[in-house]
Amino acid sequence: METNDLIYYYNKFKYGEDSFHYLMANKVKEILLISTFYDAFIFEQDGRLSEQIYGEYRQLNLSTAPMITSVPTGEEALRQLKTKKFDLVISMLHIGKTTAFEIAKKIKEFDTALPILLLLNMQSDLSLLKNYANMLQYFDNIFLWRGDAKIFLAMVKSIEDWRNLEYDTKHGLVRVILLVEDSIPFYSTLLPLLYEEIVKQTQILIHEELNDINKRLRMRVRPKVILAHNYEKAMEIYENYTEYIIAVISDISFDRNNRLDPDAGIRLISKVKENIYDIPTILMSSDSNNRRKAEEIGAMFLDKNSKHLLRDLRQFMLNNIGFGDFIFRDENGVEIDRARSLYEFEEKLKNIPDDSIIYHSRRNHFSAWLMARGETQIAKRIRLLTVQDFKSTADMRQHLENTLHEIRKNRTKGKIVNFHPASLYETDEIICLTEGSLGGKGRGLAFLNSLLVSMDFDKRYTDVNICLPSTQIIGTNEFDDFLRNNKINEKISDGLSDREID
Repeated sequence: METNDLIYYYNKFKYGEDSFHYLMANKVKEILLISTFYDAFIFEQDGRLSEQIYGEYRQLNLSTAPMITSVPTGEEALRQLKTKKFDLVISMLHIGKTTAFEIAKKIKEFDTALPILLLLNMQSDLSLLKNYANMLQYFDNIFLWRGDAKIFLAMVKSIEDWRNLEYDTKHGLVRVILLVEDSIPFYSTLLPLLYEEIVKQTQILIHEELNDINKRLRMRVRPKVILAHNYEKAMEIYENYTEYIIAVISDISFDRNNRLDPDAGIRLISKVKENIYDIPTILMSSDSNNRRKAEEIGAMFLDKNSKHLLRDLRQFMLNNIGFGDFIFRDENGVEIDRARSLYEFEEKLKNIPDDSIIYHSRRNHFSAWLMARGETQIAKRIRLLTVQDFKSTADMRQHLENTLHEIRKNRTKGKIVNFHPASLYETDEIICLTEGSLGGKGRGLAFLNSLLVSMDFDKRYTDVNICLPSTQIIGTNEFDDFLRNNKINEKISDGLSDREID
C-alpha cells in the first residue's frame, strides 16, 4: 500500500467522513463593533448582546463564540485594524465626525476581503441611505436592529454562509435556502427566524446521533441561508448551486436590470420551477392581489401585512422543507402518526396504511425530510422514484425501509456508539453500554473494527467476508461504581490473601 493511501485511510479513520472535517472552515472569530458608548450600552443592557451570542453558541455546543471588540469612533477602528486581525466589522450609522460610509471606504481600501455590515437602530435611518447611494457599495449588507439581539447571530451566520458556500456545497453537499428580499426591515426580521428554525433542526439531528464524532460533524452541515437583493444576483446563486437548493423564499417586486420590476419574483420562481418543478417556494408581497399570480405557478403566497406571517413561514419550513417531526398523513391530509427520529420513522413506516405512503411519495415528502437531515445523496435517489417504479405499495414500503436502515448503519459503521436498542444486533459497530475507558481488549477490538471499515477491506477482498460480530463493551466506570456501591474497598483488609478476599 502506498504512503498516500495510508495517509488517506488514517485521516478517514481519525475524522470519520473526511469531507465533512473541513466544512465551515472560514468562521467569524473576531468582530470589530464600531458604535457610540450609548449604543454599546443599549446592546449590552437592553439587547444583552454577549448573552445572546454566547447563549446561541452554547446551545449548539459550538467550540468558541466570536469575540467582540467595541470602539467608539471610526478612527479608533482603523487603528485597531492595523494591530489586530478581524473577521468581520459591524458599524452603526452614527459614529462621530467621520461617517460610517467614509470609514467603510477606508477599511475596504485597507482590506478588500474584510466584510463590513452596516447596522441601523432606527427606522428613520433608512431615509438617510438615499443620500449616500454611491457609498453603499462599501458595505456587504445593511441590517436594522429593532431590539432583538438575535439579529447579531443572523448577521454573523450570513457572513459565514457566504464565505463557506462554494467549498461546503461542493465537498459536503450542504443544502442552501435562497432568500430574495430587498427590504432592509423585512429581511432583518426574516433572517433571525430562519436561523432560529435551522438551529432547532440542527439540535434535533445532534440529539439523534449515537456517535460523538457524528454530532460534531452534524453541526457543520446545517443548511445555509443565502440572501440576494436583486434578480441578477438571485439567478447567479440559483444557477451556480441549483442541485443544493432546497427552498426559495422570494419577494415579488425588486430590481431587475437596475429597474424595479413588479413581477421579478414571479419570473424568478417560474425559472426555478422549469428545472426543479417540486422545489418548495414562497412568494411574499404586501399586495394581496398577487396571491393569484403565486398560486398559478405553484408557489405558496405569504401576505407581508399578515399578523401571522412569521407563524406561516415557520409552518412552511416544517411542512415543506422537512424540518421537525415527520407527520404521517392519510390521503385526505389528516395526521395519523408522527416520527421524531430516523429510528422512529423506520419503525412506524412498517405499520402505516398504503394510502399514506402513496400520499407522501407523490409529494416528495420522504426525500424532503431526509434532505433536511443531511442525507442528500439518498434523498436525491428517492426523489427520482415514483409510485409507478414499483410493482406494489409493499415493494415501495420495503425499499424505504431498506433505505432508512442503510442510512442508520452507515452513520455508525466502524464507530463506537452509545447504547440504543436499534444498534444491538448490528455488525461493524462497537456499542458502549456505560461510560469510562474501554480497557485493553475493548480498545483493540474497536481499533480493528474501525480499521476494517475505513480501509474498505470488503471492497479489496470481495470473496472474503471480514467483519466483527455485534459487540458491546462495559466501560471501566461501571467497575468503579460496583466497588463504590458495594463498599468493596472498605471490606478489604491489607492482611487478607486473594483467596480470603474471594
